[in-house]
Amino acid sequence: CPGGQYQSSKGATSCDTCPSGYYCPSGATTFTGCTTAGKYCPSGSSSATKCATGQYNDGTYQSSCKSCPGGQYQSSKGATSCDTCPSGYYCPSGATTFT
Repeated sequence: CPGGQYQSSKGATSCDTCPSGYYCPSGATTFTGCTTAGKYCPSGSSSATKCATGQYNDGTYQSSCKSCPGGQYQSSKGATSCDTCPSGYYCPSGATTFT
């Protein structure tokens, strides 16, 4: 099976889509848990993906990342939390830096 799909039954002629919160590398016979905080695995993933800047993920088996709330920011990919906006600066929801 191609990446993002798996097949656990020998001789099967089709593959199943990897579920949300898991990933399936090429040739997978089962799905693997997306167990690293700071990453996410939407349905059909072939590998875990780092959260983008302005986002974070503090849990495991996640299908998406969370945007940093207003008053916080995140300038790094793969973050597990957001940083507090310094006093006197502005950080809207999903901020990648403070202004």
